[in-house]
Amino acid sequence: MTTRTPEQLRDALVADIGSWGTFRTGQVEAAFRAVPRHLFLPGVDLETAYAPQVVVTRRAPDGTALSSASQPDLVAAMLEQGEVHPGHRVLEIGTATGINAALLAELTGPTGHVTTIEIDEELAASARSALAAANYDQVEVIHGDGAAGYPDGASYDRIMITAGAWDLAAAWWDQLAPAGRIVVPLRLHGSGLTRSLALDAIEPGRLVSREALVCGFVPLRGVGAHSGRALTLADGVVLRVDDHDPVDEAAVRAAVHSPSHGLWTGLTIHDHEPTAHLDLWLVTADTRFGRLTVDTARHDGRLTPTRRWAGATIHDGTTIAYVTLRPLAPDTDELGVTAHGPRAVTLAAQLTDLLHHWRKEGPTEPVITAHPADTPDDQLPTGHRIDRPNSRLTVSWKP
Repeated sequence: MTTRTPEQLRDALVADIGSWGTFRTGQVEAAFRAVPRHLFLPGVDLETAYAPQVVVTRRAPDGTALSSASQPDLVAAMLEQGEVHPGHRVLEIGTATGINAALLAELTGPTGHVTTIEIDEELAASARSALAAANYDQVEVIHGDGAAGYPDGASYDRIMITAGAWDLAAAWWDQLAPAGRIVVPLRLHGSGLTRSLALDAIEPGRLVSREALVCGFVPLRGVGAHSGRALTLADGVVLRVDDHDPVDEAAVRAAVHSPSHGLWTGLTIHDHEPTAHLDLWLVTADTRFGRLTVDTARHDGRLTPTRRWAGATIHDGTTIAYVTLRPLAPDTDELGVTAHGPRAVTLAAQLTDLLHHWRKEGPTEPVITAHPADTPDDQLPTGHRIDRPNSRLTVSWKP
């Protein structure tokens, strides 16, 4: 039980988000002060409804989250990416609880319009009721597959996707207004590596990212779904890799039980350096990338991938090498490498070389350019190519 009112709890949540420097505009901050989150989370106590954390609202039989109220700080960051203004027409993909649709309605104001699509009929009905109870009558809730968009309301100044997407659906390309923007948590690798991208329509058939934020989201369901490939290597140890990478699963399982080969690189990083995209840079460095997750409560502690880059790992199908850290000072760490498997010495050296190259090159911010899937190679910019059914993505780097 809480003795604080919803208004006091909202103020506390806004203060927490503000302490991270997430708010860039008064409009997004004001939207968070206005939306009564508890009305969208029936059965959730007030303190939890306004806590700065994810609230899972539906799970699959295996325990996997199917729907949630996303981490409020990330929601705020994506709304700032969207730069939604009064009068805008907005399409949201993934209604879930309806909280984000309410925030968008605050930003678009009485002259704007928000259409939100939810694939789960029960969730759509619940969100529709909650939005009505909170007096957001200007939000239109559609039960359907977000990959199809909603052509009856097109075109849209902003398309906001609030679930992890594997591709840019053809309908989103078609329904975006000229000079519009798509904000999408896009999975840029089969391991699940995701960035929230603010993609601006520069010209017909070309979207360019303004900003990329590290994030994780419940994946989209429906025709645009993509589950990825996860290999269970030991109790509490999972390696996520690209679908097309050849992997000898028995060999990699044996590798994690073999002695480790470790190196310290001599490279130091500080807490406030712009290093968030090291894992994405490794994806673009012409190597086989993966993400190693270790549940320390279930594993014996021999595997120590750093969580800073979500277990960034390279592999050759039989051997793995992952990034580690050790503290040198309160705000400084040294980069290290640990490898397991028959080619541990070779792969550890390869990852060490890559880290030295990354430090020398100094990439900070990725620039992702998207073109339709039928775009010829000679019309694409230089960079790392990612081909998906509906789009061709190119990743380049700002120094």
